[in-house]
Amino acid sequence: MSIRITIAQSVPEVINYKDKVDGSPQQLRKQTGYAHVVNEANEPGLYPEKFELLLGKKQEAFPSGDYTLHPSAFYVREGKLSFAVNRLIPVKAKTNA
Repeated sequence: MSIRITIAQSVPEVINYKDKVDGSPQQLRKQTGYAHVVNEANEPGLYPEKFELLLGKKQEAFPSGDYTLHPSAFYVREGKLSFAVNRLIPVKAKTNA
């Protein structure tokens, strides 16, 4: 079982701001995602959980659709397991054969 993430809109929100140190113009791009999580009894939540997904400076926006976390999204930093939510792989649609 994997965590399903839905990206509803393919156009990211752009936030322009000035760097606090040198005042240079900066830009932050983010998309809204929805995580379909389960509880400890492996029961799905009534609604998916909304979150913000920050895109890397040169990272393309994710097209609308369903994704799961890529195995490279998980890493250990200072002995703690973490993950980068911007490393997604598309979930292939199931086909009826």
